[in-house]
Amino acid sequence: MKQLGIVILILFCTTRLFAQFENAGWVFISHKQSLGEKLDIRADFQLRSADKLGYLSGILLRGALSYNLNKRNSIALGYAYLGSWEYEQDLKTSSGEQRIFEQYLKQQSFGKIEGSLRLRLEQRFMQEEGETNFSQRGRMSLSAQIPILANEDFSKGIYTGLQNELFMNLQKKENVNGSFFDQNRLFASLGYRWNKRVDTEFGYMYWRQKEKQGVVKRNIWQIMVTTSF
Repeated sequence: MKQLGIVILILFCTTRLFAQFENAGWVFISHKQSLGEKLDIRADFQLRSADKLGYLSGILLRGALSYNLNKRNSIALGYAYLGSWEYEQDLKTSSGEQRIFEQYLKQQSFGKIEGSLRLRLEQRFMQEEGETNFSQRGRMSLSAQIPILANEDFSKGIYTGLQNELFMNLQKKENVNGSFFDQNRLFASLGYRWNKRVDTEFGYMYWRQKEKQGVVKRNIWQIMVTTSF
């Protein structure tokens, strides 16, 4: 119960930031499909809103073939597409980005707590105003799922999720924002595990992103569904 109180306090305090930053909502669906002992298919689908939930402003599609080195370590090769658009004075502008990525994932348990380390290298092909620019980016994510009111083997119950992900421009940073630092996403959530195959979460993300004109800070409320079969 003490852990639940801490998470609720964190989520409550973030509402103070609403007047200062952009505020948006995301819906994120993530699925892993086993093809046997060694191979998995991973797929993500995400919808993103504009500031103040004004309209749908982006869609992310991502898929990968994953190879399990053992029960805790895996590597993957994948492709992603991000489409974004915005409206200014009823004029719509859009951009698209295609990515090839390589990934390493390590999963580790500490008692009932489930933790993971994810390293991802992305080759980005960013399309805007008829031009395509290339950049390479590294991502490092640390996350944990901490049971609060769950059964003995954590196959069902309430948990809190914590995650931090750092993005770094490794090549052609001048095509992004001119900086080694790209962005950071800090996320905290409350979730319910229906069984070992289905998790649902609702949480808050503090998103800090470096752009050519300065730093943009966003409050993101996210609904997430994770499945594994």
